[in-house]
Amino acid sequence: MICISGIPGTGKSTLCRKLNEIGIKCMPANDEAARLDCISGDEVDVDLLRSRMLRVEVVEGHYSHLLDCDAVIILTAPEATIRKRLTERGYSEAKIDDNIESMLAGTIYYEALDRMPASRIFIINTGSADENSVLTEAERIISQMKANNKS
Repeated sequence: MICISGIPGTGKSTLCRKLNEIGIKCMPANDEAARLDCISGDEVDVDLLRSRMLRVEVVEGHYSHLLDCDAVIILTAPEATIRKRLTERGYSEAKIDDNIESMLAGTIYYEALDRMPASRIFIINTGSADENSVLTEAERIISQMKANNKS
């Protein structure tokens, strides 16, 4: 399973939708968590989700890198881009700052690195690329990982 991760506002949902449009099945992790009754309050029980979730081709979510991934694609964007996107979504300044701090510290990368080698972690900057360029790069990575898993 390929996991698409990143802080809010980096384009995970957009990329997932685009992958589905070209025939690569991508599932939002939150949808699976809700379907499998792995949400308590507003928190996802990642361990429970991991134990209940069937293998899918691609899953996206800000915690998806904590699932049983063959590879992780981490989406990032410049701080100003994230700030603008999250402000438009109505996030508080404190929440925006927390997310940006997490991105700048590489939190998702290091959490993924605890679970797999760096050679299976990929980073795509979505801030300076259009949606189709991001899609092309993600599709290349997914194809490469599928080929590697067959050999």
